[in-house]
Amino acid sequence: AVVQIGAFSSNALADKGWNDAVAIAPGAAAGKGKKVEAVQVNGATLYRTQVTGFGSRAAASQFCDKLKAAGKQCFVK
Repeated sequence: AVVQIGAFSSNALADKGWNDAVAIAPGAAAGKGKKVEAVQVNGATLYRTQVTGFGSRAAASQFCDKLKAAGKQCFVK
């Protein structure tokens, strides 16, 4: 399972989204990886940013719940 933390308009914003998520849940983010995937949506490039390395879907959900509690959006894939 991975947690998608956003789809951003630039690679720089994707990095900021990652840094924000790590700052919100530093313990839960320890040892996790970052995956940024460029995708085309309606003629624009978006950078999907995902947190990888969860041992289970439940662990990914717990991480996402911490982000949501801090006002961020995310979902488990």
